[in-house]
Amino acid sequence: MSEFNGLLQNLTSKENPIVHGAIFKCVNKNGNEMYSKISGYDSISLDARPLREDAVFKIASCTKLFTSIALLQCIDRGFIGLDESVTKILPELDGIKILTGKSGSAFSFEPSKTPITPRHLLSHTSGMAYLFLDPLMIQWTKTPEGNVQMNCKDVSKSASVPLIFEPGSGWTYGNSLEWAGILVRRLHNNISLEDFMIENIWKKVGLAAPFPTFALSDHPDYAARLMQAVERTPDGGLKPWAFAIGDHSVDHDGGSGLSLTTKDMMAVLTDLISDSPKLLKPDTISLMFTPQIEENSIAFSMLLKLRPAWEHVAGPVPDDHVNHGLGGLLVVKKFPELGQPKGILCWGGATNPVWFICKEKGVAGFFATQSSPFAESQVKDLVNAWRKDFWAQFNGA
Repeated sequence: MSEFNGLLQNLTSKENPIVHGAIFKCVNKNGNEMYSKISGYDSISLDARPLREDAVFKIASCTKLFTSIALLQCIDRGFIGLDESVTKILPELDGIKILTGKSGSAFSFEPSKTPITPRHLLSHTSGMAYLFLDPLMIQWTKTPEGNVQMNCKDVSKSASVPLIFEPGSGWTYGNSLEWAGILVRRLHNNISLEDFMIENIWKKVGLAAPFPTFALSDHPDYAARLMQAVERTPDGGLKPWAFAIGDHSVDHDGGSGLSLTTKDMMAVLTDLISDSPKLLKPDTISLMFTPQIEENSIAFSMLLKLRPAWEHVAGPVPDDHVNHGLGGLLVVKKFPELGQPKGILCWGGATNPVWFICKEKGVAGFFATQSSPFAESQVKDLVNAWRKDFWAQFNGA
């Protein structure tokens, strides 16, 4: 038994699980499966069943990849330019206010001057921050207006929050891809984001129903295969955890709402590394791998502050190894400790899944589980062990 297989077996034991179940997949540009491991169970209940290949996962912010593809398709088709203002389609963002400070109980704002563009949305340089990531925004959520935003089910309203910097002048993780999803919808007569993806993503890569969904309760056949999520307890054990996002019939959140299978994910990743992609023009895919953040800039320093999140998807790489592309984090230098090459586009989600694409090497991979908290050491160590195991095999070690 290999070192990784032994580790995986120990971590996913039914009697004392550290990670209750996981699937690992890697493919090459021809769609051939190069690496496949599945271990553990679909829940932590006494009647838990071995995890199956067709298990469904709530992928949280991995959704952003598919929303990025959808917006890039709109650009490929001439509906909007990469550097064109989005305000004709999204008037809510015209002159959107920037939260600049607080004095006593009063918050101060100023209007933004730079129009937000698709490039800003795809690279997280729009100025939109998730409410829980910025100290001033956290305080703003306690106001009546902020509280409404926190609890609204309408994505265009819940994502209508102040900016924290002028568009293009910084980097922060936030609602950019939520707005990208709204933009795609409005460019297509307000079609639902799920229906857009069915016709323009899932069918394009040869998938058939049931398709990935934003509303599990509307698809009982899909929901029945959902892996139970778990949460780490203070004593290191696991307890059932209800991850709320991923079952939203009212509206579809392009930043975090999809549920899918590993087969669904791998079909798309395969297309992005293919020599003949169906989803996007080859030049557009190359743009996804182009660094968007100037080194040593304010934006770059802001990106580095999110290391606790991006280290889970990139590996424990040095600061100068990362940047951001159009649709994900970029690892721009090779990392010998894991055998990992340069030129990797990657991201993950709150339930701890991780995807990566290496266009230069013609390979892509996906790790799927359902657990909290995000990027906890037990899961992060497992993901890094997977990386090391896969790249060792790929490199012929």
